[in-house]
Parts: sequence; C-alpha cells; structure tokens
Amino acid sequence: MTQKYYVGLDLGSSALKMVATDQQLRVIYNQQYAYSYETLDSMSREIEPTVWRHLMLDGLRELFTQLPASDCAGIGLTGQMHTTVFLNAQGQSIRPAIMWNDNRTKALIPQLRHQLAQNPATRTNAQSISPGSPLANLVWLHQFEPRHWQQVAHVLMPVDYLVYCLTGQYVTDYCEASTTSYYDWQTHHWSLPIQQEFHLQADWFPRILPASKLAGTLTAAVQQTLHIQKPIPVAVGTGDNAATTFINRGFSDQQPLISLGTSGVVIIPNTTSTLKPVGKNVVVQITPQKRYLLTQGTIQAGAQLNSWWVENILGTHNFTAEQEQIAPSRFGQNSVLFFPHVNGEKTLFANPNLQGSLVGLTLDVTRADLYQAILEGVAFGIKMLYEQMKNPVAPHYFTAVGGGTHSTLWLTMIANVLNLPLRRLQPVRQTVQGAAALALLATGGQWEQIPFHQQLIQPTPQLAARYQQQYHRYQHLTTTMINYFSTKEAEL
Repeated sequence: MTQKYYVGLDLGSSALKMVATDQQLRVIYNQQYAYSYETLDSMSREIEPTVWRHLMLDGLRELFTQLPASDCAGIGLTGQMHTTVFLNAQGQSIRPAIMWNDNRTKALIPQLRHQLAQNPATRTNAQSISPGSPLANLVWLHQFEPRHWQQVAHVLMPVDYLVYCLTGQYVTDYCEASTTSYYDWQTHHWSLPIQQEFHLQADWFPRILPASKLAGTLTAAVQQTLHIQKPIPVAVGTGDNAATTFINRGFSDQQPLISLGTSGVVIIPNTTSTLKPVGKNVVVQITPQKRYLLTQGTIQAGAQLNSWWVENILGTHNFTAEQEQIAPSRFGQNSVLFFPHVNGEKTLFANPNLQGSLVGLTLDVTRADLYQAILEGVAFGIKMLYEQMKNPVAPHYFTAVGGGTHSTLWLTMIANVLNLPLRRLQPVRQTVQGAAALALLATGGQWEQIPFHQQLIQPTPQLAARYQQQYHRYQHLTTTMINYFSTKEAEL
C-alpha cells in the first residue's frame, strides 16, 4: 500500500518553501527556492508575479521526480500578505506586483484614513490601512498609472495568485480578505461603500472561502506542464500568520504567539472577538465551522536584523560563535540600547520613515555588547507591541515560532523581557507545514490529534526585574526617537 502525502507551499518575501508531509505532518521532502524582488528606489519594491509561478511549477516538477505524483493527496498554500497582484481579463499580469513592504503610497495614507473614518461602515478599515495595503495600492494605481488601471479585471494577493495559476479559480480566504482594507467587517464580504468611494469593481475581487475548502484541482495545462496525469486537489490557502497560528495550536490553546521570521510578529488570538483599537485585526476561518479573530502587530525587521548584523555588519555566517560571546551575566545590564525600527513602523506609530538607532556607545563597548543590543531591541519592540494589543486576561505562555527560535539565547532574553514562559514546539512546526495541514483538511483528513513535544523556556525573577528596568530605558528611547523623526519630517 502506497503512502499518501500532502504538499505545502509557503511564499515568503525572499523564498518559496516547499514540503511534502505524511498524514502525521512529518516532513518527508523539503526544498527552498530563493528569489529577489526589485527595489526601484528607497520607496518602491515590486516583482513580476510570474517569477513566483515559475518557481512553484519548477519546484513541483522537481518534487514529482522524487515522490510519485499519484500519491499526492493535495496541495495547500500560504504566504506573504498585502502584496498586490493586478491581472487583466485574461488572467495575465498587468504590471509588477507591489510588495507588502513598499512605501510608495505613504503620502496617500492620511487622506485615505480620513475618508474611511467618515463612514461608520468603513471606520475599521481606517485603522488597518497602511503603506503597502491593497486598497492604498489600488488608489495609487488609479492616480499614477491610469493606463494600467483601465486594464484591471482581477486583484489578488500572492497566495490567491498561485492558487489561480494551479486551478484557474479566483478565490481567497477570510484572512487575506480582511487585510485588504476593502473588507466589510459586518457582512464579511467585500465592502460596497468602499467600492463606491474608490471606484472599485465588485467583480475584481475573488470569492471568499474558508482556508481549508477546495479551490479546485490542477488544470489540464498545469498537469501537462508537470508531466503528470492526476488532477491533484488544491486548498484555498491562507496568510502566513494565520497558518503559523493554526499549525502551532494557537486557536485551540488561545495563547499568543511570537513569530521570529523576516519580520517580528506578535499574534494574539482575540478571546473576546471584538475589534481592538491597536494592531491589525484579522479574520481567520480555517474550516466552515469556526471563525476566529486575531490581532497582530509587526516589527518590520525581526530575525532579519539578526541576519543583517551577523552577515552584513560582522561579515560572518557563524551565528552560534557570535552568540557564544554574549555572556549571560550581561543579560539585562547592557549599556547599549537598540531601536529596532530600521524599516519604519506600521502598528504603534504608523510612521514608515522611522529608522533604527544604537544608543549608549562608549570606548568600552564590545562587539558582543552590540550584538546583544540588537537581539534585546527586538525583544523590547515585541513587548511594546504586546502591551498595546494584549487581552484582558493574562496568558499562561507565548509560543515562539520562526527561524529565530533556533537561538535559545534569544528566546531566554525574550522570555525574561516579557516575564512569561516561551513555548518552543519540538520539532519546530513551520508555517509551510500549516499549508500542508490545509491540504490534509481539504481532502477529509484530521490533524488535531497529532502528538507533539514542547520545551518551556522560563523567566527568572532576578533577570526579569533587570530587564524591566532596561525596558523603561527603551520606552524613553522610543519617545526620543519618535520626537526626533517627527521634527525631522517637519523640517523637510
């Protein structure tokens, strides 16, 4: 008897991850395909979406040379949110997709917030819109590229685009839809008032379905491209943070998560299901039976800061050796503070012009002190996000996920900064496995009873107290930096 397997695809900001898992979600195949988007200037970041399509099809073709396509039970997808794909009536890309970290629309945001806030039916979208939001990108397209605007027939996010490439279906899930800033929070459909206000067409937007519903099966053309005979089922898919929360039991446990990926994300299952005034509120519906609400906030550079410091600044790839130079006795006593918002900030300060800063440099400062400050700065930024978005009832622990969780030293810092245990699942459950789990659910499988092991990293009272004092210093630094950049902008 052959072993069925499930394919998960996770389209990140710099790579497409692909896994095949068995029915217990154990990884039996793992591959990653890097790509680069274009940085046209300090504001504009975009990519031709066909780059993703070619990567995906090449990756699937390679997978099916290793594992029989006849044993593939389904494909699930997840990936970056906000990035906006514009297609014409033939399903072809009109122009490069505008990336989630693009800032070309920042000058439009104050007016868009004002317009959305005027109508009670769209006021929630005024809170969520930011540079890179699909609504902002559509308004920008209308103003600055009218020729492309006239060709728009479909507006998708990356996961939706890849599902379309595989199945020919225009679908999305509630998570992706609720982050567009043209979602209706009362009806859970596309907002008619926003369509009327901003000249959007209702038929531009895909059907909204639960993430684990079947979008369709591989088209005959895709089967021919992959040299296979089987019309493999494909799930609707969801955004990366929703998939991360799902695969790490965040919805069932109702405990917050920290994702130390490219960015640093705090994800809080919203126990009251009421919209919060701080953070991005996201609707998640994995199955038709249950709809959840998440509140999330982002440090736009998380584990990316770790890579930047070690690889670009220190000129090495030996993260372990660098971290071994940081003495635990120095935890909570570093004279150097780091303000981590090197890519601007969207959640708390809504200022894309913020930049990072190292403060407290003396001739006594060491290489290890600076690296420690980088890691601690992300931890302080995470705490500040959490304190503004937290539920009324204190959590029992945080679950830590993402590439940064490989560093026990970093997790120890974060646990003590938060003064709460950090749970690290063993083995680590990656976002891409969440995509495979969607395929499992879409084809009638179950995953809730799959066993897992966990490690709890506990804070200690003495160290937590030291970090609380450091955090007060960080709060003062934040106020200073916000004032500095506000003054700088006013002078320009």
